[in-house]
Amino acid sequence: MASKEQVNQYFDEGYYIADDAVEPELLEPLTAAMRRAKEKVYSGAVVDDANRIGTGGPGEKAETFWGLIAPEFEEPVFAEYLGSQPVYRHMQSLLGDELRLGWLCALAIDGGSYECGWHRDIGGEERDGTYEVEMEILGRHRKNLVKWHMALVEDACLWIVPGSQRSYRTDEEREALINNPLNEISTGRQIVLKKGQTVFWTGNTIHRGKMPEGVDQRLTLTGALVKYEEDGPPDKLDERFRWCLADNVRASLPARGQTYYDNWRTAVRA
Repeated sequence: MASKEQVNQYFDEGYYIADDAVEPELLEPLTAAMRRAKEKVYSGAVVDDANRIGTGGPGEKAETFWGLIAPEFEEPVFAEYLGSQPVYRHMQSLLGDELRLGWLCALAIDGGSYECGWHRDIGGEERDGTYEVEMEILGRHRKNLVKWHMALVEDACLWIVPGSQRSYRTDEEREALINNPLNEISTGRQIVLKKGQTVFWTGNTIHRGKMPEGVDQRLTLTGALVKYEEDGPPDKLDERFRWCLADNVRASLPARGQTYYDNWRTAVRA
């Protein structure tokens, strides 16, 4: 379970790092399954199909695999991990007892040239609004969701501007967000994860992905769970997850995963 200090850091700085968010006996099976899943996509054994399975793209062009829990991958350890007690306990600390499915995907990147510029994960929201507009967005957007990265090899690709999820952008930050996303931001902090460590964080922060020089691989599980509110307004289905509606997905999940799935299904408008 997240400590009080970790919870406070999450709400203050937008993230915290945990050493205990994956069962030790799952770490090597997850790493091996990730490598197999990557090869299945690259070889064409698992093919991207929005109505059946989501891989994020065909063949060797794919770097983000959205459908890891799908039965087509034949890697049930991913669903076991998603429904595991350590993940649940950290999510419970931040979101409460009732949760619904978000996602579990892979970041599997080869080569040392990966760079995703500075941004916030705010979808189609206004990105260059007034103080009042930006603070209103940050005050409501994805407040019911927590995401995480768990490193299967050492990972230092995520950078976060601490506290930016609750503050209006500075002139330096605006320049990077609007005009030059590959600029440096002086207050950016590199998040360095050892294998098996997990960073829980909010995409409302200003953040980027950048593979350090001399690193030739990123192999990271990234997931999210969402607070479930039985009487909450329905969400529009994110097309990246249309494959989750396939009739073989729920049955392939363990008990807690099925609860997450059922809650998601009642909360999403297809």
